[in-house]
Amino acid sequence: MQYSGIKSLKRLFILTSLAIFVPFQFGHTEDQTKNNIEKIITHDPSSKIAINYENLTLLLQATVTRPRVSSRIYAQKSNNSIGSRVNLSNKNPTRMEASRTFYHFIDKEELEYVQLLRQGMEALPQVVPLQNLNRNEQLAYWLNLYNITVYEQLAKRYPIRKLKKLYKGTRKTPALWDEKIVTVNGIALSLNDIQYNIIQKTWRDPLVIYGLYQGAIGGPNLRRKAYTGKIVYEQLADNAEEFVNSLRGLRFKGKEAQVSEIYYWNRDLFPDFDHDLRRHLRKYANLRLVTRLDSSRKIKIKFYDWHIADVLNGGRANTGGVGSTNPVSMALSFGGEESVVGPGITANGFDGGDSSTHFNSRLSTHTDKALDTAIIRNSMPLDAAVFLKEFLERNRKLKGANVTVEEIEKKDLDKIRKQD
Repeated sequence: MQYSGIKSLKRLFILTSLAIFVPFQFGHTEDQTKNNIEKIITHDPSSKIAINYENLTLLLQATVTRPRVSSRIYAQKSNNSIGSRVNLSNKNPTRMEASRTFYHFIDKEELEYVQLLRQGMEALPQVVPLQNLNRNEQLAYWLNLYNITVYEQLAKRYPIRKLKKLYKGTRKTPALWDEKIVTVNGIALSLNDIQYNIIQKTWRDPLVIYGLYQGAIGGPNLRRKAYTGKIVYEQLADNAEEFVNSLRGLRFKGKEAQVSEIYYWNRDLFPDFDHDLRRHLRKYANLRLVTRLDSSRKIKIKFYDWHIADVLNGGRANTGGVGSTNPVSMALSFGGEESVVGPGITANGFDGGDSSTHFNSRLSTHTDKALDTAIIRNSMPLDAAVFLKEFLERNRKLKGANVTVEEIEKKDLDKIRKQD
């Protein structure tokens, strides 16, 4: 990535961004538990102030693929790597689902850009307090701050294949989600503080579940546009519909409805768990799934795909490796450097101005026509190239389609594979 005026970029984010925060009315120390964080957030219900997250949207559009509605067909297991009996790829039926991030593009300079973006969002309560915003603008802010923080932390740790230990921690290492890694108005917050003690306790709506990016395939999609107060509930509902109708959210086995662990983690939003969760799922599931859900006898917490939601499955692309000459990788690549062009964006680097932002980098790997297919430019291992080709082909087939495929039973998989 090439920048002009990189030293002034931090000042640009802090002083000219429009994101606004509200101060909390509580004290916080390292030893306080999440239950000691008060949920009271002052807001202005009549506020017309809108927050512009154009810089965050630019980052997401440059590095995140656009997901399509799930076909609900179990993904076949991938083959072993060339010349090896080892298979490190994802073997879950959800292998071909969820949006994917190109973390292998995030090098030192790219990571600095991400960090500055997150720091700018943290520092903005010093400019205008969040108490001047309405509830929708506040919700959009907290979702965006949470998501850019998860994005940054995973980019710093990449390559990593599975996120379970990172999410839950070990005896020797605390969970990333429990670390105080965000500071708002001088208050140190963890990702769990934001999710459970701010968002969940202030907005008692299960929809908020789908706005929190977990970095794993099993979680909600990372959208290619930042959340905005004007349409935040429309964006959340869109994510909810995609998730509930996918294999990541709801499956069936006989008379048993199986759901993602994500609902157990957020069980406080479902006081009468079985009844409330059924009602919630019915709201966003398609007609066939609703029919099966109504005929199910019980709901069971069953699955979560912990593989990182990226293209290389936690691997690094090696320049000059097998991927640079294999025909699949070549078929997925375009020659030459191109830049994303949009409102206030040109190809000359950052100029630091208030009215326009210039951007040109390897982060911008997509042309306008390639945004839906996320064409990769650099080399990659053959198995990763094969996955990407399959992933893109499946998404193309589902584009614009209203998929209502009923749950596929195991006995039917062989028939489907023979037909393919």
